[in-house]
Formats: sequence, C-alpha cells, structure tokens
Amino acid sequence: MILDSDFMELTDNNPDLEILRNKTIMITGATGMLARYLTEFFLYLNRLHFHLHLILIVRNEQKARRLFNGKLNDQVELLVSDLTTPLFCNKKVDLLIHAASLADPQYYRRKPVDVLLPNTLGTYYCLELARRVGTEQVLFFSSAEIYGSLNGEGPICENISGSLDPLDLRSCYSESKRMGETLCAAYARQYGIRTLCLRIFHTYGPTMNLEQDQRVFSEFLRTILESNQIVMKSSGQAKRAFCYALDMVSACLAVINRGQSAEAYNLANDEAFVSIRELAETLIRTFPERRIQLIEAERDGLSDYVENQTTTYRTVSTAKLRTLGWYPRISLEEGFRRTLHFLQQQQKKPTAGQN
Repeated sequence: MILDSDFMELTDNNPDLEILRNKTIMITGATGMLARYLTEFFLYLNRLHFHLHLILIVRNEQKARRLFNGKLNDQVELLVSDLTTPLFCNKKVDLLIHAASLADPQYYRRKPVDVLLPNTLGTYYCLELARRVGTEQVLFFSSAEIYGSLNGEGPICENISGSLDPLDLRSCYSESKRMGETLCAAYARQYGIRTLCLRIFHTYGPTMNLEQDQRVFSEFLRTILESNQIVMKSSGQAKRAFCYALDMVSACLAVINRGQSAEAYNLANDEAFVSIRELAETLIRTFPERRIQLIEAERDGLSDYVENQTTTYRTVSTAKLRTLGWYPRISLEEGFRRTLHFLQQQQKKPTAGQN
C-alpha cells in the first residue's frame, strides 16, 4: 500500500493509539483530502488488528467505493449524507470526527450555501447524534480562517480574535467555522459531550484532488507533474505555514488523548512558515532532476478562486498543541517530496485516485 511508509512512523511504540482500539469511529466527509488520509490511517490500523469499526459519511457513494477500492469490508460502513438532514445510527459511536467541509476557496463564490451548511447545520446534526448515542468524543475540524483580520504583530494564538465582515465573500466559510466551534462548546457545557476543535492551517498531502483543488500547493504540484513547471499567479509574498498530513494525524491523536473539552488548538507546522515564492523555490531545489521552471502569470479573471487577505503574513503559535506532546515531524522539503512521490505512484495505477 502506498501510504504504509507514512503510517509506520506513527504506529511504532505509540501509546496514543491505544485509545482507538476496538472503537467505533464515525468520520464525516471521508472522501475529502484530510478525512481521506485519516481514514486510510484507520484502515491501516485494522490491518494491525485494532478492530476499529468505521462509519464513513460521504456525499457520493460511487466516489467513496472508487477511492477505497478493495478496503471496504464488514468493519467499514458507508452512509450517504450531505449533512443537511439529521444523521441516524443504530449503534454507539465512540469517536465522531466531523471533517466534512468545502474548504477550497473556489466554492466561496459559486456555492456559498453549500460551504456554510456542513459547518453549521452539519455540526449541529453531528452533535445531536453524539448526544443521542452517548458518543465519548467529538473532534471538529475547524480552520485558521476563524481568526479574521488581526491587528498588531506576533504569532497567532488561540486566545486572540480578529474581525470578520459577515457579508464578505469568504465569510460563508470563516463565519460558519466560528459557529461550528461555538456549537461544540455549547454542547460540551450543556450536555457534557467532550468536544475538541482543531484550527487547521495550510495542510497538504497525497490525498489532494489535483484536478479540482485550486489552492496554491495543489496548483504547484499539478503543474510540476504535468510539465515540470510552477505557475505562480500572485506576487508570491503571502506567507503560509505548510503542514504535512501525517502531522495532522498525530495532532488528532494528541488532542483525543490529552486535549481539554470545549477548547481549540492551532494545527500548523510553524517550522515551515514560508512565502509562496519561497515554497516555489523550495520545490525547485527539492526536485533538481525535474529541472522545474518558475513561470509568473496573472490569475484568470474568470477564475472562481477567492484569495485570502487575512492571516497572510503572520506566523502561528502551536505552543498550546505542543503542551499535549505534539510536534511536527515532517519538514517542508520532505513533505512535498513524499507527496509528489505518492501522486506519481497513483498515476501509475489503472484506476486514478486509489491508494
């Protein structure tokens, strides 16, 4: 299996894994980039006899069967839902991971209602299910977007908050993620459900959909694979903290084991805080054999992409997450080296998109 080399790093003498053994885990948005990578990790654990029962919430059953081809057995259930109606389950769910979200900015202009509903109504239905069936923990995938426009300088910490214009084009995502966090905290306080929020900054990995994802790291990798070129459609000065998906999984484990209920934790690789131009230069250095060319171009005026104008030049503090024993393992160079390698391996498979 292509991702086994990744997952072996987290399973070697890792006591955080024991909390998962013999559990029933529900994952919403299981075919999305991060949730799919996490699901692949849980499927890997079952090959190590962890006996996880996985309930995968997906919008498109055919797509899910294609992506998880050969891995859907009696330990895995598929439930089709877009999270706009109540969720029903006839068994106890020990851990519910709500990761369903349209995070790609191309949807903010075209499908803002589809963007906000999973983060608001979908979160409500997830929490209602958790309340009914006695779920032990709910982990909500939030976003750095909740910080809005920040004044001052210094790293972004969990105890600060910026302004958001509710009528702004991007607010369908950022405001709905804020409400998702508020719902989690409210259910923790009123019903005693242990809820945890991960505020996820720029995270990438081999489960990206290069054909549809318009975010900068996806576009860079797509053009490298297609033509050994990087096409930069901005000045390249904006900075991001780029985190590899394996570090996201270890963050989930740390928060599930030691996080505080009704709290949020920044997830980012603050050791890989670089500008878009520096990312391009790093990729060129990392793959000298490809002789990558950097091409500067204007973004197509017809593009649906909505650029982030907030949290653009500020680094992020992961001090709170590090108190739980987490730290980023994968460097920028190594993360993109692995991602490109995995994507190349996928291209060689007879059915695209399988791991």
